[in-house]
Amino acid sequence: MDQAFSPAIILDITDVTGQLSTRSERIYRHDAEVFASFLLDQGLTVGTLHLLTRSHLIAYRKYLGESYAKATASRMFSVARRILQEYVYRGTLATNPAAGIKTFSVANETPYTTLEKDEAKALLKTIDTTKTKGKRDYAILSLLLRTGLRRSECSALNLEDLKQEQGHTIAVIEHGKGDKRGIVKVPVDVMRAIDLYLEAAGRSDVPSDAPLFVGFDRGDHPTAERVSDKLLERLVKQAGTKIGKNLSPHSLRASFITLTSEGGAQLEQVQYASRHADPRTTQRYRKRKLNLDDNAVDYLKL
Repeated sequence: MDQAFSPAIILDITDVTGQLSTRSERIYRHDAEVFASFLLDQGLTVGTLHLLTRSHLIAYRKYLGESYAKATASRMFSVARRILQEYVYRGTLATNPAAGIKTFSVANETPYTTLEKDEAKALLKTIDTTKTKGKRDYAILSLLLRTGLRRSECSALNLEDLKQEQGHTIAVIEHGKGDKRGIVKVPVDVMRAIDLYLEAAGRSDVPSDAPLFVGFDRGDHPTAERVSDKLLERLVKQAGTKIGKNLSPHSLRASFITLTSEGGAQLEQVQYASRHADPRTTQRYRKRKLNLDDNAVDYLKL
């Protein structure tokens, strides 16, 4: 990107993001660079930023709407607005030209495919557990489906993060979304699947600070290298293809939230297990809201 904006934009996005996870900061930096490129296309640099007008921002909003999905465009415009506010704080701009411009209307639903209970079972059955790598894959899919872990949280787990508390196995998430620490209960059958993988891979006695899930070579032998987010995404996608579903790891998180809600868990229980700060976020993941077999009207008898 042209150096007329790059260093300043990166500086400002660092101030804007503050304490963000590595993945979130990477996304915000990308959004900042797209905005900087747009400004350069308009003939604007840091030195002429005072010439930025509301019309420029309306044009940028139009560009985002034509180039990205609504949710992405909304986030990217929000990043631009926050960067410009930094320039206001520094006195470069008198006012924020993005203030008051309508953002994008995003539907109150997540875009992820959500599995029915039978589909979730079928997904696990696609894994060939006769091989050691298959045992690892089964353990990973089970953990994602049954706990709602994010892919980055799953890949970052070390052996020592699996602990006992109140007679249950838990996974300690040292750096969750927003760099927050969290605790997730690991179901007994999921822990059994993890133990089978560790035993088959000969990893029961490795140092406690070693990765929980590692890669495999072509000979079905485990390596010492931690699995990546990309590997988890590929694993979920391949398993989903086998049952005719277009899935991502976040689809399994959405499925966890929906299926636990449908199974009778209260909103606050699902919110806590999902580690959402706001219950409205949890509600957006609850996909099948119209249930005529168990509907609100059934609970009122006159």
